[in-house]
Amino acid sequence: MRLVDIGVNLGDRRFAPDREAVVQRARAAGVDRLLLTGTSLPRSHAVAELAARQPGVLFATAGVHPHDAKTVDAHTLPALAALLDQPHVVAVGECGLDYDRDFSPRPVQRTVFADQLALA
Repeated sequence: MRLVDIGVNLGDRRFAPDREAVVQRARAAGVDRLLLTGTSLPRSHAVAELAARQPGVLFATAGVHPHDAKTVDAHTLPALAALLDQPHVVAVGECGLDYDRDFSPRPVQRTVFADQLALA
């Protein structure tokens, strides 16, 4: 059986000291591939860069979490589209709606979600 972890949040720099050890432990446990989650444009760039270092093992998503929807500007969607052209960036995300905490206004979340669906 091949295992894939589809929600790995290793893009934050606070994970840098043991990021490689986390990947090695996952591989030792039988996880063949890991999908690193982009939650903002900067984080999407970071995880794309990490995935490029271990082709065939690490893959990345590019997207904006609904909490960060209010940060999306005219540059964001074209930049996400450019990331999605990279072979190791395989999905749009993290995206969606999060009405639990409303860190971004709901109408903004809906617009950004629809825009990201169009990218997918």
